Amino acid sequence: MPGPAFYTLYELLKNTQLDLSLENMSEDEMKKIELTESKVQVVGLSIAGFVAHLYKNRIQLFGKSEMDYLRTLPMDEQLEMSETFLKEKPILVIFTHPEKPTDQFKEIARKYNVPLMSTTMISSVFTDYVRDILNTALAPTVSLHAQLIDVLSVGMLIMGESGVGKSETSLDLVMRGHKLIADDFVEIRRLSPNRLIGSCNEIGRNFIEIRGIGLVDLQQMFGITSVDSEKEIDCVVRLVSWEEIHKFDYERVGDKINYYEILGVKKAYYIIPVRNGSNLSSLMEAIARDYLLKKMGFFAAKEMEKRLDNKLKGLKGN
Repeated sequence: MPGPAFYTLYELLKNTQLDLSLENMSEDEMKKIELTESKVQVVGLSIAGFVAHLYKNRIQLFGKSEMDYLRTLPMDEQLEMSETFLKEKPILVIFTHPEKPTDQFKEIARKYNVPLMSTTMISSVFTDYVRDILNTALAPTVSLHAQLIDVLSVGMLIMGESGVGKSETSLDLVMRGHKLIADDFVEIRRLSPNRLIGSCNEIGRNFIEIRGIGLVDLQQMFGITSVDSEKEIDCVVRLVSWEEIHKFDYERVGDKINYYEILGVKKAYYIIPVRNGSNLSSLMEAIARDYLLKKMGFFAAKEMEKRLDNKLKGLKGN
């Protein structure tokens, strides 16, 4: 099941890329407030009293345009417009360079318990940074029992029952020059619209468990190029023992692409029967090449069908 996706205001505040300063409340209070929306919204017309399209769960950006508008108003109207906006209780208001909240604005924000921050970035630059951070932090996630390998730049998620040979296959692939991303458990997050990024938790990174040997640190054994921290998942491979293959509808011709769905995203799916003596690492390399060819529109089965058609037409002509 997908894990919960949230990001506290404290985590946002401490992200050094954003260069944020807290303008009211305390850091402890920031730890209790969770962001669940990755989109941000420019305050815009909300500061003029039109709050019908204000999404209170989104970060509100307060920049030079909004402040210049307030400065055109008499003080009593400035306070009225500020209160109309803040009583909607947006989850967070961030002032972008060169603006800072006035003392009057802070007082109204305290009244409605609205957190205020400021950044040294201008609105357009800050928006790009914060969206990227929130899209990653709030992405739907799930953990799967699998291996993730970078084979010929193809992110290959290898699944199968325990003992079917996933780790041994991954080790052989690394020895052939490919990269291990994660062994045994893969943490997957979905980035819009259809990207799946797989990674390993910090504790298990670079390690692989081989029955009869135990844990092996691939980076120490084969060098830094044998591992990576994350990889986009391109295809899913399921290894199935020959005794169990009758339970699966595996491909014999290869004239179509089957799909496996993770977090609502479909990825190319290969079911591979495994018997004693199978050269699984060579099969994985063949799958990576097959995936790349099909991505470019080349299907070997369709090419064979075309040749047969041409041969039959030639025979009829004679």
